[in-house]
Amino acid sequence: MKFISIAKKDFRELTRDRRGLAMILLFPMFFMLVFGFAFGGMGQSNEPHNLAVVNQDKGATMPLTGEQVNFGNNLTKILEDSQYQDSEVHLFNVTTTTESEADEKIKQRDVDAELIIPENFSQSVVALITANLQQQSLTSASASTNVTSTLVIRGDTGYTGFGTTQGILTGVLEQYQDKMVSEIQKAITGSSGVTADTYLQTRVESIPGTGSFTNFDFMAPGMIVFAILLLTTTVAAGLTREVEKGTLSRLKLSKMTSFDLLLGGLIPWSLVAAAQVVILLIVAVLIGFHWQGGIYTLLLAVLVGIIGGIASVSLGMIIAAFARNDRQAANLGTLISVPTSFLVGAFFSLPNVVIANFWGQPFQLYDLLPWTHVLSALRSTLTYGLGWEAIAYQVGWAVLLTVILFAIGVGLFAKNRLQAEK
Repeated sequence: MKFISIAKKDFRELTRDRRGLAMILLFPMFFMLVFGFAFGGMGQSNEPHNLAVVNQDKGATMPLTGEQVNFGNNLTKILEDSQYQDSEVHLFNVTTTTESEADEKIKQRDVDAELIIPENFSQSVVALITANLQQQSLTSASASTNVTSTLVIRGDTGYTGFGTTQGILTGVLEQYQDKMVSEIQKAITGSSGVTADTYLQTRVESIPGTGSFTNFDFMAPGMIVFAILLLTTTVAAGLTREVEKGTLSRLKLSKMTSFDLLLGGLIPWSLVAAAQVVILLIVAVLIGFHWQGGIYTLLLAVLVGIIGGIASVSLGMIIAAFARNDRQAANLGTLISVPTSFLVGAFFSLPNVVIANFWGQPFQLYDLLPWTHVLSALRSTLTYGLGWEAIAYQVGWAVLLTVILFAIGVGLFAKNRLQAEK
């Protein structure tokens, strides 16, 4: 039974390499958790769709009673309370905001769609009520003021999430109009009267600059961040190899500090990150990416890419501080960097997990990673053609988190690997 002896030998070798075994077992499990969290709803069959509501309605005065009403507020409340059939799960996560902020949330995929309620929405409903009253009293309906308002459903028409949300929202609005007309007619005449079509209308439109966008236009910056994150593996393996060869220890004898050694290493890797941004952008454009903004946004993207590259190098230092050899460092680098690319939203949008608010901006759990802000800034510049003003907030967070990560990396690497000079 020689094969049993061989099996025992291989089994012992496999169990001795605990980190390698952990990677084999945990890596697929982590992917399953990430994809399940993103697409499976963590056990929920239905999920709320993120909707921004811009209520510009100024209200109106009801006929006969003289009561001041705002049907825009009423519609917003209905959207907030709408639920899936036979379920307690709401149809929408409603965020009430301004039009400019809603457009920005659409671009960042923080919301799936936005609904703009016009200023004269209440006036159009009052006009509908008045028309039914006039018809009941056999007065010419044309004598009333025909106030038409148009509800605008806006979003990135190339995004599948917008298509789904827009379809559900359209259905809810149709039910809202039908119910409103039914209640008006029942209260006034008890029979059919003037329909809502002449007074309440709906229009779907794309936010500026996204009419011809595709899913690839949203994913291409994510691929750039994925490539930048892969620097972690190369840096971790390279630093571990230099430690094994004694190169770094010899450099330490020249009275250079750990900070000097590791900061100096950032320069070539930063250039690599910048090159990745340019090369991958060229490839993306050749295969259909709609690059916006020209050279200005490219320069901003290169700057952002360098920040992301420094963050990846810092993560590589942390891994190299604990890896026993370059092979183990490479495995750990892959185990950490690839799932991280999913966690920052490189390939698909993740559910909102807001933990705080800073300067009026929601701060999510994923925002603790600098690459989340790098990705957001790259999408703002390359996909939407926005300038420095639009990415300053994200760049600020990316720089702060990268500095913290670099300080941790230098400290751990110097402590665990570069103490030979004592």
